[in-house]
Amino acid sequence: MIFKPKSVITEQELDSFINILTEHTGIVPRATHRDGIKNFIEKKISECKFTAETYLNSLKSDKAMIADFVNQSTVNETYFFREEKQFAVLKEKIFPLLANKLQDKEIKIWSAACSYGEEAYSLASLALSCGLKPVVTASDINSEVLEHCKNGLFLGTSLRTVDGVKFQNLVLPYRREDGRVDFPDNIKNTVTTMQLNLTELDSPLTEIILPRRQNLIFIRNVFIYFTMELRTKILNFLAEKCLAEDGYLFVSMNEIAQFDLSIIPPSLKKESEGNIFYFHKVSAEKGGKANG
Repeated sequence: MIFKPKSVITEQELDSFINILTEHTGIVPRATHRDGIKNFIEKKISECKFTAETYLNSLKSDKAMIADFVNQSTVNETYFFREEKQFAVLKEKIFPLLANKLQDKEIKIWSAACSYGEEAYSLASLALSCGLKPVVTASDINSEVLEHCKNGLFLGTSLRTVDGVKFQNLVLPYRREDGRVDFPDNIKNTVTTMQLNLTELDSPLTEIILPRRQNLIFIRNVFIYFTMELRTKILNFLAEKCLAEDGYLFVSMNEIAQFDLSIIPPSLKKESEGNIFYFHKVSAEKGGKANG
């Protein structure tokens, strides 16, 4: 057997690839993420017998190539009821409030960076258990994970032994003998997938398909990859164009501490239940300019 060395790219070449990723997605990768992207690129050019320059040029002109690059370069690690304390706030406070307000109307929920879909199905399952009628939009920039989400079939690793355990009773009835979780049609039918680039929310084509008047938006574990300028743009757009009056917006628990008050739109009020913080869209008539 002849040993074939793996192609190696320089840090300067990696920077050029990262620039393309950032241009298309807004993502500014951290060190460990950069290492993963570097490994993918080196494997790709070895298998396809590219040079780094050839692959780089292809990404600038080939839509299929750039789509594959984005799919392989985005982080997609999640599980059911991640950060379960946020789901506890939904169950104990927010869903009852919305149920009282909406009566028999549908509750519109958007999982705005859904990855493989565990978050979207967690939200749908919890809403149904609270007597609500969820209409869940699951969006992501990665087309491959959206196909996975659409199928409603998840690996056993989507169930964790610590975080999320409190609500796993909503998922365990659908666990098969092989450990996978296979949701029934009545839950799958509440979830609709959509490929969406969060950096292009204000583009004419994206504005046409955007979820509107959402009662609840979850956009978690993505702001850590964005610049402050892009965070500000996305938050303002979601608050003004996508979130319903009296709606709620959640980011991840480790992200909210990093938010400078200056980037929070005036219509969003920062509220808390214990040590769990979230945003509530309050109209001007209700004194909504209190975002601290």
